[in-house]
Amino acid sequence: FIFNGREYERRLSALERAKWKLDKAEADAAKSNKHEKRLQRAKDEYADACSHVARSHSAPGIYTSIFFVILLRILGAEHKGKVMALLPFVPLKFISRITARGLDWSGVEDEAVFSELSVGYQQATSFLFIYFCSALSVKFFVHKAFGTQPPPGADRGLMNIMESPGGKRLLKNFGIDADELLKEE
Repeated sequence: FIFNGREYERRLSALERAKWKLDKAEADAAKSNKHEKRLQRAKDEYADACSHVARSHSAPGIYTSIFFVILLRILGAEHKGKVMALLPFVPLKFISRITARGLDWSGVEDEAVFSELSVGYQQATSFLFIYFCSALSVKFFVHKAFGTQPPPGADRGLMNIMESPGGKRLLKNFGIDADELLKEE
């Protein structure tokens, strides 16, 4: 719905025009130095057009992330402290901190119960780990099925917005040196 609207089509055509103007200005600047001002204006227009297209592609990702955070809170409250699955191996200590997040084993008094089952409590997996793995795969497949790739030049997302003249002004208003921040990529 976002990528089929007139506003998005208008932004794409503005991006194509800005790219054509930039190519022409670069060709003219290569011939003589008197076109430097026009080249800089064309670069600014192109960066601005890229940021407008990138904004269109950022909104669905933000909405999806908000949805998944809300879903995590709702399902996490329901499944808090429950063992959701058992891993077929005992994970390394730093991995078990992730897989068993939210599980409280301080009340385990008799580990012999686990030896009869041929599993250890270290193999238990919490809801958070299952949710994290599921959410990653669901987001990936939803994006592949319904997502639209941004055109070349606008495919850097938030960086396109920050590199535009409007983004640099906004960073300057917050007291951040835009050139220094963008050099750290």
